[in-house]
Amino acid sequence: MVGTIFLILIFSVFWWYLVEYIKYFNTGDPNETDFNYWKFSYDFRPDKKEDYSPDKPNILKKRRFRNKLVFLLYLDVIIIFFLLNILAAQILEKIMN
Repeated sequence: MVGTIFLILIFSVFWWYLVEYIKYFNTGDPNETDFNYWKFSYDFRPDKKEDYSPDKPNILKKRRFRNKLVFLLYLDVIIIFFLLNILAAQILEKIMN
């Protein structure tokens, strides 16, 4: 049980640093704010453009990197969820015995 609590603390701290870094990291998209940091870059609705012009490669690299960070954030939340379930099961097992 101590190991599970320790892992929850480690992943929670990792989650907090990851959220702060995603908020700090700027790709240049005007739709990014501190409230939608958890969205992938393709979740933002593009403005209506008259003709299609692809983004610069530098911006695309930044968006890919930010998407990887958001994926790590989702993965971290899933791991924390499973660890909390394991901890709850361990507590219930201790109560029953």
